[in-house]
Amino acid sequence: MSICFFIGHRDTPADVYSQIVAEVERPILCGVTEFVVGHYGAFDRMAARAVREAKRQYQK
Repeated sequence: MSICFFIGHRDTPADVYSQIVAEVERPILCGVTEFVVGHYGAFDRMAARAVREAKRQYQK
């Protein structure tokens, strides 16, 4: 099992979201199936959102 951890600053600006989305795809294409994201701050919320969106996209 491969696990990807996302670690970022709680005050990450919203314009970083597109970069997070791009980075979520890379581990998926390498076979990662588990993601760990915190529950505090802007970065964690954006990373969790990107993972949820990728999950919907790749489950088709």
